[in-house]
Amino acid sequence: MVRLQDEHVWARSATWYHLGGRELAGQTLGIIGLGNIARRIAQLGRAFGMRVLGTRRSIHYSGDQEPDVDQSFPPEQLHELLRLSDYVVISVPLTRETEKLIGEAELRIMRPNTYLVNIARGQVIDEQALIRALREGWIAGAGLDVTEEEPLPSESPLYSMPNVILTPHISGNSAHYDTRLAALFADNLKRYRTGQQLQNRYEPSRGY
Repeated sequence: MVRLQDEHVWARSATWYHLGGRELAGQTLGIIGLGNIARRIAQLGRAFGMRVLGTRRSIHYSGDQEPDVDQSFPPEQLHELLRLSDYVVISVPLTRETEKLIGEAELRIMRPNTYLVNIARGQVIDEQALIRALREGWIAGAGLDVTEEEPLPSESPLYSMPNVILTPHISGNSAHYDTRLAALFADNLKRYRTGQQLQNRYEPSRGY
């Protein structure tokens, strides 16, 4: 509809322009990497009436319970999560284990109606495999806040694909970012001075 607006076209029939869409209610949301950001995504998915699945490195079997998640999977069961999901959100750090985590095999496992959203790092997805998947209809579309090379080269086909939404690595940016950052810094300074554990600590052994 935004593209039609740009072209000064009033769609007299939603059917003619294929403007009808699916509802989120009843759909399955698969989240790869159940960290703090992903937990908020899970809450929002629940609010829309979605079934929420998730993976996390500390989950050891699919019976492990996670807040706001209907079913949890250990990393080695990623393919099972992909098979079951209508929407897949990637929210993992970039490590040796997660580089090209989503490649041709994973994209082919997904349903043709699945949308893939990457708010992690571009290198987590094999970008050439993703482009082929989008062109050939292995999946329905992608929302990408990150790409393998940033800035994304102007010749990339991702820019012109009708089933892709691109944002320039700004998904965490908002008018409230600086306020939250200052509050986090002030809280950590207080914790540091009183000998308490700091929030959002980097763990060298994990790489994030």
